[in-house]
Amino acid sequence: MKVRRKQSVLRVDLLPSESALLGEIFDDLSELLVASEEGDPVVQRLYPDGYTDDDAASAEYRELVAADLKAERSARVQACRAELPPSGGRFELDDEAADRWIRVINDVRLAVGTRLGVSETEELDPESESTALYHWLTGVQEMLVMHLMA
Repeated sequence: MKVRRKQSVLRVDLLPSESALLGEIFDDLSELLVASEEGDPVVQRLYPDGYTDDDAASAEYRELVAADLKAERSARVQACRAELPPSGGRFELDDEAADRWIRVINDVRLAVGTRLGVSETEELDPESESTALYHWLTGVQEMLVMHLMA
């Protein structure tokens, strides 16, 4: 993946394999959001409690905003999915689209990191494909942020 700023847009060039991988990842995240189960640690990480010290208030908060938050997150994922060139190649992101991509990549990182058990004290298995994916997503997010700030 290459990212360059050209005036008011970011130009992103993807290899076919990167485009396919991101497509699969976005599809997986979409499925997770649709089938989200309350006890799933990834869902809990993506939708943390609104109040950490009041279960009743947290449940009320979740009831009020959960559907909207899920709809917003799903719409972001679908928009990013639609922008992916199917066989790799170049696409452009304005600042709003780049922000959306950063947020979706962060959601994917949270999901993968939660499944991996990422923490300050836990070391990741360097041979794991999931670890490699987590680090690659971190690099993608960093590239987008750095070029967006340029």
